[in-house]
Amino acid sequence: MSKTKQMDKPYDFSLKSILRGIVLLVLPLTAYILGLLPVLIGFFYLYAKTILFFHGILWYFLLSIMLVIAFFIVIIIETFIPPLFIRIFRIQMKPGEHRLTIEDNNFFFHMLFFTLYRPSLKLISFLPLVPLRSALIKLVGLKIGKTSLLAGTEFIDEPYAVTIGEHTLIGGYASIYAHISHKTLRLKPVTIGNHCFIGNKSIILPGVTIEDNVIVEPGTVVAEDSVLQKGKRYAGNPARIISK
Repeated sequence: MSKTKQMDKPYDFSLKSILRGIVLLVLPLTAYILGLLPVLIGFFYLYAKTILFFHGILWYFLLSIMLVIAFFIVIIIETFIPPLFIRIFRIQMKPGEHRLTIEDNNFFFHMLFFTLYRPSLKLISFLPLVPLRSALIKLVGLKIGKTSLLAGTEFIDEPYAVTIGEHTLIGGYASIYAHISHKTLRLKPVTIGNHCFIGNKSIILPGVTIEDNVIVEPGTVVAEDSVLQKGKRYAGNPARIISK
């Protein structure tokens, strides 16, 4: 096999690749263990205290309350500890084209970002807590206006590469992708302007620019590197102007 083909392999058995593979395993585990420890310590402390003073049905009632509270606390803490790692260590990929190999720094950061971000996003999705979900996405880098809203069921794969202006609504189950991989890994920032509406189940692909006052109808697919013009309404696959 040629040297070029070897470089295109995401994983190999070089020392650098092995160490980075270990980091991909250990860092997320460390984040989730740190999030779980205080809840476990608090639960067993309260368990030991209540069993001394309460008995029978009352004790089982209190135990049920503690378990429910612990469940919610675990979800909230485990949702935010991994993104804090992302924020503290600035784990993100730079815009541009990168090799599909773990030895490439940007590809490695891309993989590490998803091992920390995706589980947290799925975890908070169990609870109908839209403000917490929005806070999570902002914590990992989403730039969004204070007057804009996320539906709470949208998917933004690289929030740090997405900018959303003011008075813009991202509809339910809309998807925004800032990266694409085919032979190489490419990150292209996505920009959505002010006073826009991105309809339910729309798909925004990498490199898209949506200017101000644009309406994207539900189910629309906005092709890679497209520019949606100010004040227009778009629909279809790929997105086309349907009216002003």
